[in-house]
Amino acid sequence: MCGIAGFAGSGNQDTLARMVAAVRHRGPDDQGFFLDNQVGLGFARLSIIDLSPTGHQPMTSADGNATIIFNGEIYNYRELKSELLQKNSYPFRGTSDTEVLLALYQIYGIDFLKKINGMFALALYDKRNGSLFLTRDRMGKKPLYYTVIGGTLIFGSEPKALLQHPACVRKLNLTALNDYLHYEYVPTPYSIFEGISKLEPAHSALWQQGKLTTHPFWSMDFTEKRIAEADALKKLDAELQRSVAQRLVADVPLGIFLSGGLDSSTIAYYAQKASTQKIKTYSIGFKESSFDESAFARMVAEHLGTDHHEQILSAKDSLELIPHIADLLDEPMADPSIIPTYLLSKFTREHVTVALGGDGGDELFAGYPTFQAFKLAHWYRKLPETLRRLLLEPALSLIPASERDMSLGFLVRRFIAGT
Repeated sequence: MCGIAGFAGSGNQDTLARMVAAVRHRGPDDQGFFLDNQVGLGFARLSIIDLSPTGHQPMTSADGNATIIFNGEIYNYRELKSELLQKNSYPFRGTSDTEVLLALYQIYGIDFLKKINGMFALALYDKRNGSLFLTRDRMGKKPLYYTVIGGTLIFGSEPKALLQHPACVRKLNLTALNDYLHYEYVPTPYSIFEGISKLEPAHSALWQQGKLTTHPFWSMDFTEKRIAEADALKKLDAELQRSVAQRLVADVPLGIFLSGGLDSSTIAYYAQKASTQKIKTYSIGFKESSFDESAFARMVAEHLGTDHHEQILSAKDSLELIPHIADLLDEPMADPSIIPTYLLSKFTREHVTVALGGDGGDELFAGYPTFQAFKLAHWYRKLPETLRRLLLEPALSLIPASERDMSLGFLVRRFIAGT
């Protein structure tokens, strides 16, 4: 990942430097700054594609009219670059996907968003009309926060960058706090800081003449489509194969997070299928057996023939991390998986620069036990209420309490409470 930060309005070189320093952990390989006509753009780079100086950001077009900072990856940039070379003879200087975005904007304007497939958060300054364009990818994978204070737009990958600007005040958003206590996270467009918002997924924002306007550039199509199961499976297989292969493009070492679950195992399968060499897979395990799922990862790795790496941790490793979690998060989040995710990322970074994870796969393909419980609940509700109330539910008291993760008693109680 990389870090972006900037402003339009009041601000100077020192302010911009502090903002970029606040997100330097996102991009330790390089940093850059751009200032022009009260617009400041800053960048902290993690080099993945085009490691040469031609990939440096902020990146300005050859004619000097457009400047971009971009956090993310465009999966179809090679195809788009070929198209631009054939139709427009665009004078590319390097091999980065960032330069492809810059070229697309100069030719198509903000309609370039219709052509790209990827994850992104970017800011694009157009010197010709003094506008600053912000946008975020369709699923909101890449973060982008912003605020408008006293005629100045301030933005960045994380709130800590915005808070380095002297106009930005650190104040708790009570509405967001209430939402967090209800949902266990702070939903978009709010942030935990008063006055700071998240740009919504699939949205763009245009700053021009001191005013900010936002609008969606894409929406999901929920139209019901009739398709035979065999055709659906064939299409799904092709889409997964294409999608994973596109995400394997990198000029640095790459690996796969592998838990042994449906989500990461699916990605590892298609990654190994697309590769001519053994892909590197990474997992962590725990000495406490009730929390340890490393055996499943080993089984999948052996089946797929990957180059598997594993680290076994203790409860102490997790406990020592807890005091530092707040430094890693800009907003409160109640998902305890942040701890093993961080530990896995730290271990994996010792070997590779980029890793693919399975986030979202269980939701798409019903990989959680919760989905099995939902199906079981349909039959449980068909039992006579008297049988459930007088016989089955009192039997819960016979199941001993346990400190084990997701013990039988815990799972049964959660199941009955949900029905």
